[in-house]
Amino acid sequence: MPAKTSVLKIMFIGCMVILSAVMLSACSAPPQEPSPPPQLTEAPEEEGQTITLITPDAQNLDNLDSTKYQIQTRLTEFHLLSETEGLAWGVTKNELRLYVTGDNGRTWANISPAPTVQFLANPVYGKEIFFTDKYNGWIVRSAYGKTEAIVLRTQDGGETWKVSSLGDSNAISSIYFSSSTDGWIMTTWDATSNKESKALYATHDGGATWTAVMQNEIYNPNNPNQAIPMAGVITGMLFKDVSNGFVTLQTGALPKQYRTKDGGNTWRSGATFLVNNRLDACDRVITGEPVFFSGSSKNGWMEVGCQMDKDSRITYHGYFTANSGETWKFAPFGFKSRTGVNRHLPPTFLDLMQGWVLDGNLLYETLDQGRTWNELPVSTVLQTKLQEYPEVVKLQFFSAEVGWLLIEKREDRRSILLQTTNGGVSWRVI
Repeated sequence: MPAKTSVLKIMFIGCMVILSAVMLSACSAPPQEPSPPPQLTEAPEEEGQTITLITPDAQNLDNLDSTKYQIQTRLTEFHLLSETEGLAWGVTKNELRLYVTGDNGRTWANISPAPTVQFLANPVYGKEIFFTDKYNGWIVRSAYGKTEAIVLRTQDGGETWKVSSLGDSNAISSIYFSSSTDGWIMTTWDATSNKESKALYATHDGGATWTAVMQNEIYNPNNPNQAIPMAGVITGMLFKDVSNGFVTLQTGALPKQYRTKDGGNTWRSGATFLVNNRLDACDRVITGEPVFFSGSSKNGWMEVGCQMDKDSRITYHGYFTANSGETWKFAPFGFKSRTGVNRHLPPTFLDLMQGWVLDGNLLYETLDQGRTWNELPVSTVLQTKLQEYPEVVKLQFFSAEVGWLLIEKREDRRSILLQTTNGGVSWRVI
């Protein structure tokens, strides 16, 4: 009798393992993959944060009927969609693991594309991945060898993914969608520290087809309003609507900006960024990307860093606009320069006045556009976790109360995601 009981127990465990595998594979419909998988680059033993998954048919709603199971995964980036909704992802064994939550990270749904679509690197938001809402999203898989870049798209929150070809085998620089139908992808090649060739592709059917609208190797200095010049490396791209867009360029000196008013077909030099004596002594001026604040069509900002190469110090300031980018005002930040592994993490702003910056294991807040910064009360959870995971990947606030922080220990291939719901005063592990 005991032997029979053991056999039944083993059969039951085996069925549960098979059922879990079926649920994982059903998270997305396998798209047609036009190229063979690349060689593995991630260590097989890589581990990460434990998250609770629920099956897609539960529509990410935590209830008594939804099946749940826990997995470990290394997260390399995230993006907040609302105060309660967010995306998080990472690449393990060349497979993109993409998850979405609708309940502040208590439970997650696996919305990964099929594992046959292989990735050699982790997608970066605004570069290879973009979502306009929880239903509509796009992921660019870079070209490999002689293959072209492909674009994966979903219109049902990741339950199914479709694939289209971009028709370009160059490096992906930026991706942006102003709506669920209108989007742009910038590619670059022959890049150096201060110049690169650039091409822009547009879609108006949600990413099913892409058309080249600009290519700057035909740039004519006698007719400079047609294309973005080769001089300068793109640091960000943004389209406010189907016609009006911006790109910012890293030049080694002050930032440069180019604007389009016809959907990317022709470009002209944008607003001039004013010279400021705080940047005169910089060995290198670091240009950020333009961001317009949620719910605003006029107000936005862009960070600018002053780097001193001799001691690796970086001091951040900002440029702000209140007229849709027609002019940008320099705002000096009354915050010290930073060194160390997290010196490249800029402040983050919610609106024209309120922002946060993380220095060491302390978080600071400004309510006056960076002129003064107030140290927030010490969070025991934040300090403890930063000792374990000292490298900061990303800090983002969606409202004055809700923010996420992703930290990692890169050498151990481990990461952890934290959340605050009181403006950064206290934190919890998601």
